[in-house]
Amino acid sequence: MSVRRLAQAFQEPVSTVGRWIEVPADLLPTRKPRRVSDDAVLRTRIRDLCNEPRNQTFGHRRIRALLKRRWGVQVNRKTVLQIMREEKLTRPRMWHRPARPKRVEKMRPVAPHTAWQVDMTSFQLSDLTPLFLVLVVDCFTREIVGWTLDRRCRASEWVAAVRMGLESKGDSGKAAGQELTLRSDNGAQPCSKRFVEYLGTAGVKGQYTGYSAPDDNAYVERIIRTVKEEEIWLNLYDTFSEAHAAIDAYVRYYNEERIHAALGYSTPKEVAAAHVTHAAA
Repeated sequence: MSVRRLAQAFQEPVSTVGRWIEVPADLLPTRKPRRVSDDAVLRTRIRDLCNEPRNQTFGHRRIRALLKRRWGVQVNRKTVLQIMREEKLTRPRMWHRPARPKRVEKMRPVAPHTAWQVDMTSFQLSDLTPLFLVLVVDCFTREIVGWTLDRRCRASEWVAAVRMGLESKGDSGKAAGQELTLRSDNGAQPCSKRFVEYLGTAGVKGQYTGYSAPDDNAYVERIIRTVKEEEIWLNLYDTFSEAHAAIDAYVRYYNEERIHAALGYSTPKEVAAAHVTHAAA
């Protein structure tokens, strides 16, 4: 029966009868709000992103940025981290050594093609043949502007990598290196007569890091680590041509598709294009 009919039967006010039959609030069943992390679609998307070959080393911040970039999904950073932990998609926290004082001032470019860094790393083929990879990086856009891969690590390979970067600017001759500073370590190749003479011919200002101070070359050192973590260490190459093709494909992916946390989760090519547009406006 309704409250009104009961009130008519008892000849009591409706409000009074309503108080008689009212259930106390502490006895009412409570329903907890559904957590965002319980969304099955969101979990599936995060799991798919983390399992993509190129994204297996990404952290929760970059995965969150990819969610927004690919599907327009706005979600809290801690929610993404919680889901990745529950799905066993996170990696152990890295221990970092205490920072040492820098020997030279950190490069802080305000435009592309004004501050570059160059360095070399090595890895092995399946038959233990060593290969040497030289990378030239633009510190403003984080773009890999030049690189070489060879079985030898002579000054000529370093020169070839820098030449590739200068040619990517569309210039030639001594004008290509105007207002450009190239920083390297104190290795045999960048200190060689051939390399130094080439920089002078191209009009590039050479600069060296401090001794035993790899953080002075932090931009290129970090990108070398990224190349190793996302490409080299995940694959085993049988031939030189196979390794060369893989590095070439990764460099294109890095420059054109891979988002970078220091660039506001944009790609190096997008940052370079945005600067050109801003300068022309």
